[in-house]
Amino acid sequence: MPEQSFFAGSYIGVTGGIVLSAVTYPFRNLIGHIYISEDNSLIKISSVDFYGKRIDRIINAEEWIPLLEMQPKTSDAFYLSPQLTDGTKYKLFIKFGTIKNSQKMGQVLE
Repeated sequence: MPEQSFFAGSYIGVTGGIVLSAVTYPFRNLIGHIYISEDNSLIKISSVDFYGKRIDRIINAEEWIPLLEMQPKTSDAFYLSPQLTDGTKYKLFIKFGTIKNSQKMGQVLE
């Protein structure tokens, strides 16, 4: 096998890995579903990590920083950036989602 073939294959593999990592990086911590308990005390956040694996996290409602208390960002036109008191940041697309109980979501998240 020629030496140039090895270098060409290595270049394609490394470049492909870098491109795939760069493309998927913005989609980490993307919220897919938010579940709220009946008494509004617990929130279950189902998000996606860097590798596309679903991560479920159950938190107290007090750990969620209300969206109206956060400073507006230029990215708010595309997605909201909810944050927890421990510093964890998520992405919540509002254009493509469906809210099934807007009153309950407003009580807890805003």
